[in-house]
Amino acid sequence: MFLKIYTYLKLHNLTGRRFFEELDRDGDGQVTLEDLEVAFRKRKLPRGYAHEFMRRTRSHLFSKSVGWKQFLSLMEQKEPTILRAYTSLCLSNSGTLQKSEILASLKNAGLPANEDNAVAMMRFLKADTEGPISYGHFRNFMLLLPSDRLQDDPRSIWFEAATVVAVAPPVEIPAGSVLRSALAGGLSCALSCALMHPVDTIKTQVQASTLTFPEIISKLPQIGARGLYRGSIPAILGQFSSHGLRTGIFEASKLVLINIAPTVPDIQVQSLSSFCSTFLGTAVRIPCEVLKQRLQAGIFDNVGEALVGTWQQDGLKGFFRGTGATLCREVPFYVAGMGLYAESKKVVQQLLGRDLEPWETIAVGALSGGLAAVVTTPFDVMKTRMMTAPQGRSISMSMVAFSILRHEGPLGLFKGAVPRFFWIAPLGAMNFAGYELARKAMDKNEELAGEQLYQKKVASSE
Repeated sequence: MFLKIYTYLKLHNLTGRRFFEELDRDGDGQVTLEDLEVAFRKRKLPRGYAHEFMRRTRSHLFSKSVGWKQFLSLMEQKEPTILRAYTSLCLSNSGTLQKSEILASLKNAGLPANEDNAVAMMRFLKADTEGPISYGHFRNFMLLLPSDRLQDDPRSIWFEAATVVAVAPPVEIPAGSVLRSALAGGLSCALSCALMHPVDTIKTQVQASTLTFPEIISKLPQIGARGLYRGSIPAILGQFSSHGLRTGIFEASKLVLINIAPTVPDIQVQSLSSFCSTFLGTAVRIPCEVLKQRLQAGIFDNVGEALVGTWQQDGLKGFFRGTGATLCREVPFYVAGMGLYAESKKVVQQLLGRDLEPWETIAVGALSGGLAAVVTTPFDVMKTRMMTAPQGRSISMSMVAFSILRHEGPLGLFKGAVPRFFWIAPLGAMNFAGYELARKAMDKNEELAGEQLYQKKVASSE
């Protein structure tokens, strides 16, 4: 008898572990709310069940994922109720369910007992219909249900989930979540831009002139602090508006893609969302970038003069000079940067076997941003040359590229790579990691408020 109990418990833990690994889509040992939403959507279960599951299973209020220990604890807590529900079905002598047992269970419950329904119910719990339905298959489905639903007739729950065609609800994009994302992204980028603007000015002067990086450094006393902050106003405004828009669209795009195509890998969702958001966000930023670079290069003395001068010389199109080069720089930078950041963070988490500390998250963001910046430097050089070229003259990316290669060689396309790395690394830390940390802080505040409201409702109902 002891051996049978031991064997059952061992098998119980093994099948439960496999189910946990199935839910854990990226294999990092943590099941996130996003993982749960995908699993619940595949099983035609309400999205609210996923949130309830996370709230009841997580180790503490601010946890955003569930580990195996928390999952096993919930499984052991619900096991007696699920086992009673399973034994209430018409089981075979071996304790499993074939089509004949399912048909008998449906008939006893007064539900339509036909071949199609029985096959649909078998396929719902397991992909094929060759073998029998075991307790493990049934348990994995019932485990996802809220505790109060476990008290209902298991035959009805299983039948409805397997046979009722659910009309997909419209994709809900919570405005509050998107606005928080936009605000967190805009503020983090504007702050890092303000702090690192002098390095950007040095980079621009290196790229816009024939001087080398050491020569520009030697001229710093002549440039002065005021000169290093030339163009900071349009730079900060442009970064705040464009990056806020970019992160807001990024979050909205992710929600849409996850709902439309739940089986698409995370890295593809990240890349597609980043592409869409960067393309639109950069369009807002380009006029500010033109003004900033012309001020940094010394073409104009102040923002008002830059606005009037650009309008008089080139009209409206002058504010969008270098758009092609900017998009060729920004889209690969953010797609590669976000992808590199997300994957690097997962690798580091797996190596350490725990969630990253805030400073570790920032370090990963800085390195990801810096590396992506170096790779996209050629487009940054072309953008700078186009935006600071003499006004009123036609210019294109190909003209600039051939001119640089002819007069300066291939290395000319990487002018300013060093200051660009040190400028973008802190920006990457703030844009990628800082945005995530700021977003988490906002989510924690909202979740804490929601938990307090829930506790009040529970207390008032008692």
